[in-house]
Amino acid sequence: MELHLLLDKLRENKCAPQCFGCPDQSRDLLCVRMLEQKQSAFEPSTLYLTDPDSLPDPSMPEDFAVFCCGDAIDFSAYENSAFTIVYFGNDISCERLFNLTMEHLTELQQITVGMHLLVNAVFSGNGLQYLIDTATHIFGNPIYVVDLQNKYLAMPEGLIPDSEFFREESRSGYISASGIASIRANRLDEKVRRSGTAYYYVNDLVGKGMLVDAVKIQGIEVAHIMMLESEQQFHEYDPDFFHRFSNLVSLELQKDSAYTRNKGMMYSYFLADLLRNSNVSNIRQRLEDLGVHLKETFYIIAIPPAGVGLSNLRQEIILERVKQILPESIYVIYEETIVLLISQDLDQNLNKYEIARLDEYLSANHLKAGISNFFQYLEDTARFYRQAVDSVRIANRLNVPDAICYYSDYYVYRMLETFEKEDTEIRFLIHPGLMKLYLYDQKRETELISTLREYLIHPGQSSLVAENLHIHKNTLLYRLGKIREITGCSLSDGEEFMNLNLSLMIMNYLGMLT
Repeated sequence: MELHLLLDKLRENKCAPQCFGCPDQSRDLLCVRMLEQKQSAFEPSTLYLTDPDSLPDPSMPEDFAVFCCGDAIDFSAYENSAFTIVYFGNDISCERLFNLTMEHLTELQQITVGMHLLVNAVFSGNGLQYLIDTATHIFGNPIYVVDLQNKYLAMPEGLIPDSEFFREESRSGYISASGIASIRANRLDEKVRRSGTAYYYVNDLVGKGMLVDAVKIQGIEVAHIMMLESEQQFHEYDPDFFHRFSNLVSLELQKDSAYTRNKGMMYSYFLADLLRNSNVSNIRQRLEDLGVHLKETFYIIAIPPAGVGLSNLRQEIILERVKQILPESIYVIYEETIVLLISQDLDQNLNKYEIARLDEYLSANHLKAGISNFFQYLEDTARFYRQAVDSVRIANRLNVPDAICYYSDYYVYRMLETFEKEDTEIRFLIHPGLMKLYLYDQKRETELISTLREYLIHPGQSSLVAENLHIHKNTLLYRLGKIREITGCSLSDGEEFMNLNLSLMIMNYLGMLT
């Protein structure tokens, strides 16, 4: 157990450690011993206990840790010592400190022994089910692995809790509708991701506690593991142990070809050809011969690396999940970017449910996707691919946090980029009245620009604008009057609205707006 973790646990026992000497608290401690008189040899992994009067000489060169309690001394002589001293005052006896320390280090030993058995199970070649059965025996409670489609990948053999809820799920192999509803109502997935470790909650459907943790492969969430507190109460160290176990489940899942090899189908090659602007004659008919029936319009969805290098394995894991979310898409990995071609009827929009699920997945894994405008001719695929990629790039430049970036929201910024290449002074395109307003804000520290932006989003809706700005409606009316006075604009003309909005986009592009 690392020293800082041991100190945290002792603080939970109402101890108040004070540290002197070497500040490094990352050293691993395996055992505890009483310090012997005139001891001169020390082990870095051993924790030594003594009283302040029996501390080693401050010049001792070894790197180790020593706990002490009793009457205080002047510790200034140990300020530059190579070893670490942790003083606990005189409110705790040396015997009590020894017993508490042993309890916590014993937990570590139990975790170490358990991890040794679980590692052997991973490398036994007996598969995920064997690993889960082994873990269930070690933890003493049933453990389940569920993929992101709510399908059970493994559940303990012969250990089904006495609950109709679990018997139903055991029979179907999927989380039930009531289980899914409970997960969503409790926002369990979100809480697990935010915790970063095993998360404890009480399952309201069975009235028992559960530990839930995310299983990740190269940082990408691929499954969840759950342990039910049905056979015995959880130990204090179970959350940490269970979190370590999730890494072993990750290793086991990586043996599955679904996570380790490109699952592209034959028509992915056609999409790659379209992206390369290759000959596309008769490509619609060739795809239909392969069972892909294209509709009237198309969208491109692109998930680029966005400046963060993605390994091949990580890309394929992401692609596997996105294919589940968008099952009717044609997909390929092109220029280190995951690219999907979506086909829709002219009177259809993108499926809101699928886009919501995609947004949730991307947000959870800190990814972004760009979505192009729709198009009708396959030979334009490469052009609209650039739209999708550009929308992510521009969103990153503007520090937009959205996980899904529609090109329709960024095309003006793309036009500004093009214009900037020809004339670097695009600031001169800003409406003169708006520039006056900007300078007025800068000089007097007012908020007229932000007021105008909100008003242009909701024109004529004074009550809503005031509510969004958290100001009184009379204050809004005063500000609008001031804006009209400074800009010389009536704020009632459609062309004025267009010019002011464009100028605000230029200012945003140039980083002038916060």
